[in-house]
Amino acid sequence: MAKVLAFILALLLGGTASAREIVKVGGYEFGPFVDLDATGKPGGLTFALIDALNHYQDRFSFQFVLTSPNRRYKDFEDHKFDVIFFESPDWGWTEKKLPVDASQVFLNGGERYIALARPGRDQDYFNRQADKRMVGILGYHYGFTGYESDPAVLAKTFHMILVTDNAASIEMILKDRGDIAVVTDSYLARYLKSHPGTADKLLVSERFDQHYAHRILVRRDIALTVADIDRLLAAMTKDHTLSRLWHDFGITD
Repeated sequence: MAKVLAFILALLLGGTASAREIVKVGGYEFGPFVDLDATGKPGGLTFALIDALNHYQDRFSFQFVLTSPNRRYKDFEDHKFDVIFFESPDWGWTEKKLPVDASQVFLNGGERYIALARPGRDQDYFNRQADKRMVGILGYHYGFTGYESDPAVLAKTFHMILVTDNAASIEMILKDRGDIAVVTDSYLARYLKSHPGTADKLLVSERFDQHYAHRILVRRDIALTVADIDRLLAAMTKDHTLSRLWHDFGITD
């Protein structure tokens, strides 16, 4: 009898879960929002937000889909995902005229410059990039480049060395393989905390290369609307769900 009841319960639960409409959330390595471990398995704040959204409502089932900075537009056009978190319309979406609507800003952030700390080197070091070996991440948009992301243009015009993630950018500077790197502020804070002694080796800029105004981008004409997202984000802000997530990942909004 117990087995029969368990089977019926499983069917009921399965029916409830399947009644949810699947919303595929694209994400690319962009720590701390999406981090890849040594095996390539993704994790990070995007997953925590997906879990929170799935617990917060029962209409949609948010599921993660891994993409890359360069591939994300093509994957979106191919309908491999319909929503992307911690993004900005200014990062190529408006330029490419892709059919997305943007939520309200729900998190602010930015990127700072870092360099090796050396005697006599101060904040003035960051004022001129033209004669520096700049380090950035393939597919990212940077303020000092006018948000250009074409690798060929970045290499030719800005002499930029492109790597795969924020950790690699920091390592390039520590190993003196580049002069200035642009690093996500929230990632840098976590990196310095988990690598004691590194802070003394780096000079961190007081000014930002750019400020983030993070939004959620939603494909037009799907069941989930930006109005739905804004209502959820407003409720999760009001009951401090979001602030708890930011705190767990060492982010100060």
